[in-house]
Amino acid sequence: MFADGMRLQKARQSVHDERDRLLARADKRIDVEQFMPSDGKDRARVISIAVPMAVFGMVPYVVMILMWFYVYKESFLLTMVAFTCLLVTGAIFSLGSKRKALGKTRPWMFWFGVIWMQAALVGLVVGFFLYFRQLIYFSKYEEMRTYTNVGAAQSSRAFGDGALILFSSDSRLDPQRAVGYKSRWTGQIHCVAPVVDVTMNQADDIHYWAVGVDCCTGRASFQCDDAGDFSTHSGLRVLEPDDVARPFMRWAVKGSSYPEYMEAVRLQEATYATKAAAQPMLIRWTRDPVALKNSFFYSARRACIKVSLVYFFIVAIATYFLAWKIIPRQKREGIIRQH
Repeated sequence: MFADGMRLQKARQSVHDERDRLLARADKRIDVEQFMPSDGKDRARVISIAVPMAVFGMVPYVVMILMWFYVYKESFLLTMVAFTCLLVTGAIFSLGSKRKALGKTRPWMFWFGVIWMQAALVGLVVGFFLYFRQLIYFSKYEEMRTYTNVGAAQSSRAFGDGALILFSSDSRLDPQRAVGYKSRWTGQIHCVAPVVDVTMNQADDIHYWAVGVDCCTGRASFQCDDAGDFSTHSGLRVLEPDDVARPFMRWAVKGSSYPEYMEAVRLQEATYATKAAAQPMLIRWTRDPVALKNSFFYSARRACIKVSLVYFFIVAIATYFLAWKIIPRQKREGIIRQH
């Protein structure tokens, strides 16, 4: 009888404990969020956060690009000050996201600061390459002079600070004495043709040489730029890295073709028994040297637009996915069971 009483007591205690556990579970909210369809508010919140972050996050990039285009030429210091201020501003955004700063954690401020700082860095790098590959030549041409009524027999040393050369009406290109030198490294043909006038003879030094790449054959052919227009009497001087950049920055300037052109000049001398001046001037033979000069600026601008569009697309995609991580999600009601 005692054993039966003990078994009955244990059974009653077990039933009581199970009942308590069931009641405790009934008082809890059952999360059924994964079974409920979204009402679309999360996506709207993501877009409302991602769009401003992407648009305003491009501000440092735009500022740095404008600095490279319009300020760097005049002031390297001001360009670096602007870059530093942009970095500090981004750091303030990121640090201000902490609870200690504003009393509440704001994840969007942290990530906006990160986007802001990397946009400044990307703008610095993109602007650097645009400037030293294209804009530096345009800037140098703007500083140089224009000379008119220049005779081909006149020494090029007298016009060492000239960029746009307008020759006299009796000066002309001599394509019959043109040659092409093929580089064994690149396979490109570097073309040269002498510029002469009616006062010159075979023994006179040739001071001006029209040049181009892959626009001639080996001998007696020259179709570079406006060589086919017999009314052309002007040219734009070809600048080399030594002409536009300080020695410690010449590595950043677009590669020079000057050695190949001089090889072509020496080949021309050997072929036609002519004599080049000690310091010849290489030019692009064109009817509109101003447009050719401006093409350096427009090429940089076109490249900038293309790169900027790609970069904005990347930033927009990144901020969209980032916004999903930082938005306050919509609250969905669970099911409450009462006993």
